[in-house]
Amino acid sequence: MITISAMKWAPPFAAGQVRDQRARWILNEVGWPYQVRLIDARDLASDAYRRQQPFGQVPYLDEDGRPTLFESGAIVIDVATRAGRLLPADDDGRARVLCWVIAALNSVEPSLMNVAEVAYFIDDEAQKRARQPAVTAFAHQRLSQLDAAMGGRDWLVGDAFTIADLMMGSVLRIAHRLDLLSAHPRLAGYHDRCVDRPACRKAIAEQCEAIAAHGPDDMHFEDATRPDA
Repeated sequence: MITISAMKWAPPFAAGQVRDQRARWILNEVGWPYQVRLIDARDLASDAYRRQQPFGQVPYLDEDGRPTLFESGAIVIDVATRAGRLLPADDDGRARVLCWVIAALNSVEPSLMNVAEVAYFIDDEAQKRARQPAVTAFAHQRLSQLDAAMGGRDWLVGDAFTIADLMMGSVLRIAHRLDLLSAHPRLAGYHDRCVDRPACRKAIAEQCEAIAAHGPDDMHFEDATRPDA
């Protein structure tokens, strides 16, 4: 049985967007059953968890007889490759898909997370006002570059949805939540095509249901500094 790790609770702005959603999405796409291990801050800080996920993040994917995988992009690529789904059959197409998976994580997502950091994690209003214009401008630059590269196509590579679109669609959910896509209508339509897939809707609903069933106290943040708590 496949087990993925996920947070017991997350703030409202993160519900449905924590990165275990990507692992759930790909597993739903290929039709593989899985179970979820809900974790708290004590788990994240423990030596036992760090042996599975060295950076104390979610998700990891554990499966009998195989090494534990961490990093959502690696999990998505591994599952799609083993299932023979959402990847082109030809080498050139596969290479282009992998290129876009990495671009989503390395070129697009960091620019959006900078905006999210200002919106959600900086309390000082002066700091917000000083930083927001630059990070927002850079995010729009990245989104414009993505839009130009797609050129109005439905999907990133070829004529069908692939894991390139799964990963980029997941990343663009951050832009959607931050209301950045209103300035990029073609990307807004692309985002909607990606996240309207039943496998994605199911992944989001599962995550949101688990988060709604818990609260901040369930995370035991006060114990997170204890070694191997």
